[in-house]
Amino acid sequence: MMIADLVDQEDFCRLLESIGICVESDWTSEQCAQAAIDWRCINANPDAAAKLNQIINELKQKESLLLPEVKAALNMLLLHNSR
Repeated sequence: MMIADLVDQEDFCRLLESIGICVESDWTSEQCAQAAIDWRCINANPDAAAKLNQIINELKQKESLLLPEVKAALNMLLLHNSR
């Protein structure tokens, strides 16, 4: 039985695209996370950071529903956020 609420790689990439991060459809979740990190550095303004932080917080709240590759990408974002 499939659970529709699981967050997969496609969902993760769509979330990032929704705030203006350019990702390719064939990228891995880790590549999309790196694009988000790069985007934040390039768009180093409070609005950009807030948008990405909102996505990170939403994903953290759904952590039990993240597929392993999305969880790894979230960990990348969290690690970069803590710097």
